[in-house]
Amino acid sequence: MLDPITREVINSSLLAYADEMTNNFWRTSYSYMNYEMRDYAVGLVDRNGGIITQSRQTHPAFTADLGFVVSAAIRELGDEVIEEGDVIVSNDPVSQGQHLNNVVVFAPLILDGQPFAYACVRAHWQDVGGGAIGSGATNSTEIFQEGIQLNAIKVHRKSVPDRGILRIIRDNSRFPELVLGDLGAQISACAIGLRRMGELVNKFGREQVQQAIHEGWDMSERAACNALQTIPQGEYRAASFLDDDGVEFGKPVPIAVRVEVRADRMVIDFSDIADQVKGSLNSGYYGGAMNVARIAFKCLTTPRLPSNEGCFRPLEVICPPGKLLHAVPPAALGDWAVPFPTVLDTVFRALADAIPERIPAATRGDARGIIVVGLSQTRRKFFGLHLPHIGGHGARPTSDAPAPRCAIQQGDMYGVPVEVNESKSPVIIEKYELRQDSGGAGKFRGGLGTETIAYLRVDSQVQNKMIRSRCPPWGLRGGGNGAGNESFVIKPDGTQEQVPRTDRHPLPAGERVRMLTGGGGGYGPPFERAPEQVRLDVLSGFVSMQAARDDYGVVLDPLTMHVDAAATCEARGQQPSAGAA
Repeated sequence: MLDPITREVINSSLLAYADEMTNNFWRTSYSYMNYEMRDYAVGLVDRNGGIITQSRQTHPAFTADLGFVVSAAIRELGDEVIEEGDVIVSNDPVSQGQHLNNVVVFAPLILDGQPFAYACVRAHWQDVGGGAIGSGATNSTEIFQEGIQLNAIKVHRKSVPDRGILRIIRDNSRFPELVLGDLGAQISACAIGLRRMGELVNKFGREQVQQAIHEGWDMSERAACNALQTIPQGEYRAASFLDDDGVEFGKPVPIAVRVEVRADRMVIDFSDIADQVKGSLNSGYYGGAMNVARIAFKCLTTPRLPSNEGCFRPLEVICPPGKLLHAVPPAALGDWAVPFPTVLDTVFRALADAIPERIPAATRGDARGIIVVGLSQTRRKFFGLHLPHIGGHGARPTSDAPAPRCAIQQGDMYGVPVEVNESKSPVIIEKYELRQDSGGAGKFRGGLGTETIAYLRVDSQVQNKMIRSRCPPWGLRGGGNGAGNESFVIKPDGTQEQVPRTDRHPLPAGERVRMLTGGGGGYGPPFERAPEQVRLDVLSGFVSMQAARDDYGVVLDPLTMHVDAAATCEARGQQPSAGAA
């Protein structure tokens, strides 16, 4: 066993290297999906695919899943030798289980002629072909419609680029400069990780580095097991649903989970979730069932520890093949992450009675929002932009929900600033503000959604990825539901047309798209919220005067905006206190 100081120096150094790789990739990436929204994963993986560590800036939707892609790519390469200077790319839909835009680039650290570890960067490539601009079509029905598949392809051999492979990648993208630029940034970040790991091995020796990694895993496992002791043992269930799969409109997609808590293990069982669907909401086992279960488990057990292989040893995941989160080829995976917020909400809801002090109300349950795409005739280039898709999270057991955020599994993912969207695409964003009354009422108020109105100066198309309009974000302990997600096109005469989930809703120049993101659920009975706090919500524009009266039983004087104590007591069915006006 290593002395504790040496172990911590080694493991802290490895984490710092992953963070340094991230900063390098973030600064040098080409697509706004990466340098603005930070839709990437960075980590170091051992020769067997075990996560050594993951950068603290990694997108939480990629929680410790890089190793599955690396180990599968090594098996795919078979007898082909992996040598120093090789760079391998993969977006394999089976081992990764995500949409084809998410491409993993990794390179080996060679010691004594054999790979010791790999530096890895997954990034969202802006377009990899397929039937929709930006790839990841909502209405695709098989993976072959969604873009190019790159399964364990060497783009560099002994540090020499394979120009034929690079041409194939270039010619299968509507945004070749962005894609090849991001690929170069990924390769550069991997080179930094390899150099730093090599320096560490030279300083401490291979055996000590390996020992520190495995002892770090053991410590993380113990921390996760200790956290499980705080959750009462038992079996817990919950259910919800998604609107539809984007192909069979109006047909709900049921979400059902079973969580079993044992003394030293948690089982997350998706056996009763919907079968894989015709549309693109599917995900593979590693990108779906395993990934979303790991996100939930990490939130519940070791949220403040860096992700490594040991964090997940006490987790068992069950999901039979052919299910929504364990789809089999050739299932479409374009919107693979769209179900995740609802699945996570449902896992947490299952545990709401077991650990009520730790479980918030539901979120708005959407991960993608609206994308506006088209072809700029003046520049002769395709464009694609995400309207700001932040929205409401659920109220906490002890506090209001935070300001609007991205989806629950997206953590601190950033939105694209209005100015960046307007500078890179022919879009004008007229309105971007909080959506009044969208947060669920409660002793603690649910988070607010947002309203965005934009128009394009050229003919374009709306890709509506929004979901959870019919299964509202639920409140807990008597809290009210939040508002659902909605989207509309505003015609020149002012009439509005609701936009279904689709990739190709026309948006002629001059028409406007209106996106309303949902709010979060409330927590606790609304009549227990302090009247003064409701008054401040009204003054801030979070709650209307009508909702203050109807939902909270708080009556305000329209002239002074003070609480009418007598009328409030009457509305709440209470006896006024002595001296009340």
